[in-house]
Amino acid sequence: MFLPQDRPGSEFARRITRQLSSLLRYWRRDTGGAPAAPSAIDRACSLNALHIRDTANPVLSRARVVRMTHAVLCSMTLLVAPVLTGCSSTPKRASELSWCDDKDDDAITSYRGYAARIEHVCLDNETAPVVQVTREPRNVLRRNEEEICEISLHQLVQMALKNNEIVQTSAAGGVGSSSNLNNPRGVSSIYDPAIQESGVLFGGGLGIEAALSRFDTQFTTSALWGRSTSALVPRETGLFTSGLSKQFATGATVDLRNNWNYLGTPTGAPFTSAYTGSVGMSVRQPLLAGSGVEFTRIAGPTNPAFGAITGVGQGVVISRINNDISITGFEQSVRGSIRDIENAYWDLYLAYRVFDTAVVAHRSARRSWREARDKNEIGLLDPPEELQAQDRLFETKAQVETVLSALYRAEANLRRLVGLPVNDGCVLRPSDEPSIAEYRPDWESSLKQGLSHRTELRAQKMRIKSIQLQLQAAKSLVRPTMNAVGSYDLNAFGDRLTGSNSINAATGLPIGTATGSLVDAGLETWNLGFEVTVPIGYRSQRSQVRNLELQLRKDTAVLAAQEKDVAHEIAIAIQDVTSAFATAQSNHKRLLAASERVEKLNIKKDFGTLTLDLVLRAQASVAQAESAYHQEVVNYNKALVNLNLATGSLLEYNGVYLGEGHWTAEAYSDARIRAEERTHATPNDHLHTEPVEFVSPGPAGTIERRPFASSPSTKPTIDPPEIPTGSATTQEDPMADYDNGATDSP
Repeated sequence: MFLPQDRPGSEFARRITRQLSSLLRYWRRDTGGAPAAPSAIDRACSLNALHIRDTANPVLSRARVVRMTHAVLCSMTLLVAPVLTGCSSTPKRASELSWCDDKDDDAITSYRGYAARIEHVCLDNETAPVVQVTREPRNVLRRNEEEICEISLHQLVQMALKNNEIVQTSAAGGVGSSSNLNNPRGVSSIYDPAIQESGVLFGGGLGIEAALSRFDTQFTTSALWGRSTSALVPRETGLFTSGLSKQFATGATVDLRNNWNYLGTPTGAPFTSAYTGSVGMSVRQPLLAGSGVEFTRIAGPTNPAFGAITGVGQGVVISRINNDISITGFEQSVRGSIRDIENAYWDLYLAYRVFDTAVVAHRSARRSWREARDKNEIGLLDPPEELQAQDRLFETKAQVETVLSALYRAEANLRRLVGLPVNDGCVLRPSDEPSIAEYRPDWESSLKQGLSHRTELRAQKMRIKSIQLQLQAAKSLVRPTMNAVGSYDLNAFGDRLTGSNSINAATGLPIGTATGSLVDAGLETWNLGFEVTVPIGYRSQRSQVRNLELQLRKDTAVLAAQEKDVAHEIAIAIQDVTSAFATAQSNHKRLLAASERVEKLNIKKDFGTLTLDLVLRAQASVAQAESAYHQEVVNYNKALVNLNLATGSLLEYNGVYLGEGHWTAEAYSDARIRAEERTHATPNDHLHTEPVEFVSPGPAGTIERRPFASSPSTKPTIDPPEIPTGSATTQEDPMADYDNGATDSP
């Protein structure tokens, strides 16, 4: 609180200061305090900063001065104490506080001694129906007799496409490696193309509808009422505005507006009420940078406020390309899922074959052990040989249990890929037999098919086309921004908003209406001209062009690398097909030889001219040969799957075709009406209404193939090894003795 100031150098103020100092010293003496040096308060009171208005009695009583002194001390203490102490004061603990109610401290419920912890969200979700009906999984210790369900590969593919909204892929890493658990936002689903098409974010997330929405007509309106008495004259105001704004494909913007203002004044003024308004239209058309239909289709309407953020990739064409790229990503996921289903199907087939082989081997080992046991009991066989047969028996039993567990695991994996429960009381068993016919792929046709049908190449070509279009739009911005602008308004003024013109009886002035003056008064305003903005140097625009050129170079190089990878993948797939078929033939011949060997050894064993050890080894060789044969047959069929995948024909081979879902009936009706309107409209030769297509329903372009010609520039040079003096110059072919099945093969 500040006291009113009087004359700074008055005698009264100096006298009051001296009296306060003496009273402070007297007060210390009366309270028993020892004389001390003048304190900060004494020095403050000795200054002329405190000035009291000279309106009271100059003679102050001792009691009054003491009260004033206490007030000054308390005020200075309250002001100085927080500054001096700062944060050094020690707050009280909770145990040192006391409260006036009877509540116990243990009843506190709003206190938490932590900032974060593991919590569970309150979400009322329904457990997946497949999980609700599943039974206990099968295992080696639970071998109940259940129904065998013969199922074909085509049925499983149809089942997977019907059951899975999320595209399922094989979890190669085992428990905890599923992408659905580790990366739920990155898994592919049937909703991905629709999510991309309905996106509203800048960048790659802008969908087609969002890009088209920038050409929708915008309607704005506002109405405000107010009252003001700031100038001691009350005034009433009103404001009403409305307008329509439309963006056109040429880049032009057309605005229609209607504005009305009301001003009310007190009675006695020349105009107690005044209405002003206008109805007009304004047009803005880019002429250089950002002009034209092609630029707007690629980059969208120009917006200087967001141009540095959005770039030139927010048009309808780029959104369409992004949607097509999203479809190719979904197609790749479906293709990978079909590949995994086929591999899982043949893995289950192999598991059944290996299980059958293990069971047959176990039965043979058990029969041999029983014969050895009987001979050992009558003394015709040594005990070590009987123990060897028993060893083989338990070895085959362990193999049966291991193979059975692998069979259950393969069946569960196939169930997961096609969207079936873990156990529904039915055991899946493949009904299709693998192909054992020889297939000799043609390199030229396979390469051309892969280069024209691979989804990855199609997606990369779309990215290149997108960058090319954006580069075209970016080059348009390396020009001055020149806009043709024009506006025309009809103005209005009147005492009243509507009605008929008349004479005010009090003032004798004519009373006009604002709406009537729009047509009769001839009040108009128009503007016509242009606006030019020239960025000196075009640094940002040229940097954008350079960036897009570098992106185009990179994407083109990536396409070339992808084509090389496709060629190598096709080559590897062809090598795997031929290798698996040849190996399967060799293992089949091995199986025949091993089976014939067992038969002959059994004959010798029956005559007693052969030991049991050779028979047991021959039986193990038959089991190994049979397992190896079925393994190579399955590998051969997997190699065919990989060949179809490498050439881009896997979905077509399995009869899977992608298509969009059904729209509502109203959508088809509206599209039909618009098509008929364009068909029956009057043609305009000077109007380009249909943009040039940049996509085709089938593979476009040609696959160039040139005959291979050996030349020093392309053929790698390898220095021949040095031959010692006196040695032979001819070398033996390491594959000369390779049996190709032409002469002495069985």
